[in-house]
Amino acid sequence: MNDPGVNQIARRIHDGIAQDLVALGYSLDQALAAPELPISTRAELRSLRFGVTDLIEKVRREILSLRSSAPDLAELAKQVCGPRLGQVELQAEVTESVFPIVLELLRNAVRHSGASLINLKTFSSDALTVIEISDNGNGSVELKDDRFGLIGVREIVSELSGQIEFISLAPGLLIRVSIPS
Repeated sequence: MNDPGVNQIARRIHDGIAQDLVALGYSLDQALAAPELPISTRAELRSLRFGVTDLIEKVRREILSLRSSAPDLAELAKQVCGPRLGQVELQAEVTESVFPIVLELLRNAVRHSGASLINLKTFSSDALTVIEISDNGNGSVELKDDRFGLIGVREIVSELSGQIEFISLAPGLLIRVSIPS
């Protein structure tokens, strides 16, 4: 059984953001149905509609992830990375408390690295659970004050008394998170 607070967050996302995205999609559908719409505008609106549909699917996956009692890390990695997901080696079990870390780091690799291949590995070493995410992208990490993904990752790692390392590869990046077991 999930934490009631987590279920409440899932409900709020479903009843708020998800419904707003669906309504936005319907509005775009109505605009697309206008017969006098110029072809170039129609093409741009269609592209926006596809983007909104993708966002709706992502929000649905997040809601499902929040409501799932035991999500499968490999399956979540496939959903986030799609065809870019390379090797997945899960040699150590990770607690659900680190799932947000893994998901945010995978999302960042997909969105910002320019990588065509993203790998996920977990293992145990010296009373630590180690999570490694590597890619063949641009090899950089940029912390921005107005972006909260990596800030949140660092906060969770700190709360779990862990460490995070960003190691530039040629090409790509290796992110290693070590959490006491």
